[in-house]
Parts: sequence; C-alpha cells; structure tokens
Amino acid sequence: MKILSIHPMHGAVAKARFDIEINEHLRLYGLILKHTSNGLRTHAPRTNTGHSATFHPELGKRITAAAVAALEGCSHVGS
Repeated sequence: MKILSIHPMHGAVAKARFDIEINEHLRLYGLILKHTSNGLRTHAPRTNTGHSATFHPELGKRITAAAVAALEGCSHVGS
C-alpha cells in the first residue's frame, strides 16, 4: 500500500485529499481524509447516488493510517 499523492485541506471537516495504490492491481484517486465523530476516516468521492466506493473496516483503517502517516511526513508523495 502506497500513498501516491496527498494534499492537505484546511476545512473544518476535511483534512486531506489523496490518491493511493492498494496493490499493483488497484489505485484509488480523490479519497478524502475527514474528521468524524469516530475519529479520522477515509471517504471515497461521491457520485450523484452516494459514495463511489466503500471499504471493509480493516482496509479502511489501513488506508487511513497510511494517509495520516503521509500527511504527518509533510510529503505530497509517500512510500
């Protein structure tokens, strides 16, 4: 799992927008790291009918942890 790019956001809820490579077969773009009542969570972009993707809780935790680590590293591209 690798953060391809991350861009901090300075809104009250949204903390960052990022792209991630889950593995060599799957990349996701435009994910948003948000503050929620349950802590930081990753959300997929929305379509006119809802989110474009959802994540199993364990995968969501791993994606969120990778984004937080990249954001804390002050880098727009992580490894």
